[in-house]
Parts: sequence; C-alpha cells; structure tokens
Amino acid sequence: MKHPKTLNETCAWLCVVCGLLLFSPQLFAAETFKILVLNSDAAVTKYQLSQEEFQKIVPFPVKAIDLGNKKWDAPAVEELLYDEDPDLVYCLGIKAYLIANKYVKNAPIVFSSIINWLRLPMTEKTYGVSNELPVGMEIMLFHYVFPEVQRIGVLYSKKYTQEWFKQASKEAKEMGIELVGSKVTDKKHVNSHLKKLLPEVDAYWLISDPTLMTEKQELFDILDLCHRTNKPVFSYHETFASFGAVLTVSVDDPTIGRQAAGIAMEVLAETTFDEKVQFPAGSYIVLNLKRVKEYGLSYNEDALGSINDILE
Repeated sequence: MKHPKTLNETCAWLCVVCGLLLFSPQLFAAETFKILVLNSDAAVTKYQLSQEEFQKIVPFPVKAIDLGNKKWDAPAVEELLYDEDPDLVYCLGIKAYLIANKYVKNAPIVFSSIINWLRLPMTEKTYGVSNELPVGMEIMLFHYVFPEVQRIGVLYSKKYTQEWFKQASKEAKEMGIELVGSKVTDKKHVNSHLKKLLPEVDAYWLISDPTLMTEKQELFDILDLCHRTNKPVFSYHETFASFGAVLTVSVDDPTIGRQAAGIAMEVLAETTFDEKVQFPAGSYIVLNLKRVKEYGLSYNEDALGSINDILE
C-alpha cells in the first residue's frame, strides 16, 4: 500500500488501515465464504484498479468474471450464479450491477464505480460505495484553491440532478458561495443555456448528468465554449484536466476497491449499517496550473500541497 502524500489521502489511508485491523482473517477463522466479482469490463482502468485492491484485502476465495468477454452473456452468468451459489457478489459498473440485481436471489450485493447510484433498483441486501464525493467537500476545495471565485455556474436536469443541485446550493450558501443554476431538459439546448449562464458567473462546474453529456464531443464543445469566454471549469474526472478543465476532483479508484472490500467484510460479519451506501473515502485532485495562469486566475499557493497532480 502506498503511503499518503496529502491530508485527504492520509484520512483515507487511516480508514483503510483501521478496516484491515478490524476485519482480519482471524475473525472469520471458523468460516469460509465464496465471493463472486462481476466486472462490467476489466479493460476499463478504474474497474481494474478497484477490483485488484478488493481482491488483495478480502481473505476468502474470489471468482472474478469479466463481462467485457462476450462469452459471459446474461444466461451464462445466471447459470454461473446457480452453480457457484456465492455468499456475496461485488459488482463494478452499471452492467454488472443490473445483471446481479436480476439474477442474484439470496446473496448480498456490494457495488461501486456507478455514476448516479440513486437511479439503481435497490433491495434490502444492496450495499455500495457512491461514485460521487460529498458535495460540501468539493465546494470547500474549490473555494480553498480559488478564494476569489464567488459565483459558480451549474447546468443540471430535472430527471437526474435537480435534487442534487438544491442540496449543493444550500451547502454552498453556508460557505459564502453562490451556485447559479440553469435547468436543461434536452442536451441539444446545452450550448444555448451555457452561453446565457457564463457571463453571470466566475467559473463553471461541469457535473455528471446524462442529459447534459453522453459523448466525448459534447464534453469538448462545453470546454471549448468556456475556454473562449475565459471561464475556468471545475469537474469530476481527472482526464478532463488534460482537455482544459482547471480543477478536477474525482474518486480514488484503488481506495474505492479497498472500501468495497471493507463493506463486504462487514456484511459477511452481519454488521448493522447506518448508511448502506457510503461516500468514497478518498479523492484524486488535479490542477491545470497552465490554464490557471493563462486565464490570469488568482489562486491560493498554500493549497498546492493538497493537490495530487499539477499540470504545468
């Protein structure tokens, strides 16, 4: 396990260490559990990293299935579940979860790496790690790095993120930040909404919402429009920084895997949960300092120690 470099990583690292101590194999010495891992596509790096960490920590036999392999269609997985009869299923990605939710009858399901998990069909035996970080933490970080940014623009949709926007606005207001929102009903209207919004704000917060963006070109169009108006973009995926976003805050995939393993161990130990779906324990922060300087943005140099990666 790598040692932490930032305060955020330290907290996540301590959580994982405590979990490893609490759920040592000796606690389960009298029992052996069978665990099935369903990976939506093992070629996807974030899934791969989370699965690797999950399997390092769980001290029981694990059978891993790559649903990216065409041989594992729904009937084949159903037959496997019947034959294996696992005690717990760990799902990475939406494809894996939907298959497990349909065919797993008795075993608990733990999921991770799914955007907007609230849209999922859930059961009493469903647990997981959210792919979204606490909104208050993100806003606090934006303000910490860019203290002069007071008004942040957000496009959102009624179907997916309207309730999120209401909560985010409330938490931002408590920190002295104003979120200026515009509700979009169809992605073909994104550019027109964005053009009206940008003159009113200091920065734009690009959130995960399938109404706003489902293809790479749509991302490029949003980033290009913001760049042409010198508006910095905050977003949720580290790769967006290389395309021009100023600050990205994403989940840390290895930590997600370790956290999912901790949840699985708690489930098998029949622990009572206060929150069956947990926020991610760690994050990965990228600052595009080249773009910051290009825009002439004022930033807090003391905050650079909290950044995982700086693009110059």
